[in-house]
Amino acid sequence: MKAKKLPSGSWNVQVFVGVDQNGKKIRKSFTAPTKKEAEYQAASFKAHHQEITRDSSSMTLSEGIDKYIEFKGGTLSPSTIRGYRYIQKKAFPSIINIKLNKLTSHKVQSAVNAEIGIKTAKTLKNELGLVKSVVKMYAPSVSLESVTLPQEEKFEAQELTLQEVIMLLRAIVKDDFAIPLLLAICGGLRASELSALKWCDFNPQSGTVAIHKAIVRDIDNNMVMKSTKTKNSTRHFDIPQFLVDKLSAIERTSDNIVTVSQSAIREHLTKICKNNDLPHVRLHDLRHINASIMLYLGIPTKYALERGGWDDIKTMDKIYQFTFKDEKKMIDDKINSFFTQALEE
Repeated sequence: MKAKKLPSGSWNVQVFVGVDQNGKKIRKSFTAPTKKEAEYQAASFKAHHQEITRDSSSMTLSEGIDKYIEFKGGTLSPSTIRGYRYIQKKAFPSIINIKLNKLTSHKVQSAVNAEIGIKTAKTLKNELGLVKSVVKMYAPSVSLESVTLPQEEKFEAQELTLQEVIMLLRAIVKDDFAIPLLLAICGGLRASELSALKWCDFNPQSGTVAIHKAIVRDIDNNMVMKSTKTKNSTRHFDIPQFLVDKLSAIERTSDNIVTVSQSAIREHLTKICKNNDLPHVRLHDLRHINASIMLYLGIPTKYALERGGWDDIKTMDKIYQFTFKDEKKMIDDKINSFFTQALEE
């Protein structure tokens, strides 16, 4: 590996690292002010590359994330890759450049502890999940099973009462942003599904909506179309007649039913809650509310799963469904009344 002097006066070395899927050679370029420095950088990279080829656990955690994303390829959605790259850039700075075979439960736990109170439990769970997946694939002898996470926070909308949900629904119906918000609360649509919904997905005769696409942000922050989040997320269901009527009355100026951005919908929902003295509700919270209404109405689990597009009962039950505060108080009173009356008889 001999460095070549560039017209600028700097020195450059190119190292062959392999070929791509089309058979084209891949080279890594190193440029430095001096010949010696450029050749040293190239030699160090080549030695490390050869070490990784012999033993994948010699990669750093950051390099492992690169390889993991490359290996998973088309099985990862653009938004998932974007999330992984964000984790690679922002998470666990104390271990991101440590070799996988040098990671220990103690080092990873310390990295997790350093972010407690700064990031949410859900974010930490996602970050650690990626680390464990990378380690399991490229350094299977390293065990991180003893690493623990803080308890996840309770869902905000657990403080809603059934009456507040009804007030929110009535406020939404009269609002300029009624269509996307009604689809979210009545149909349980995700924000990504709202953005992808087209007029051909709506059947006014049968009063049904079909969900089979989603729009998410990719690594370059561009909005891109993809398949639904999971196989079960592809679904169709009936919607209330008042929503059918509202959709049917809209002048169609685009192929898309929802023509405003997700951020605009979120901001408007915040205003609705503020103007009606309601607790703050996020756009995704409307999906939670939809699941909880099904629970309140006693909808059989199988039908609730199909309508909401969840993969399993655990996800719907643990994450999405909550009990309304005022209904819970009624149940508590009923139970307490039973024991009181039992003693009085």
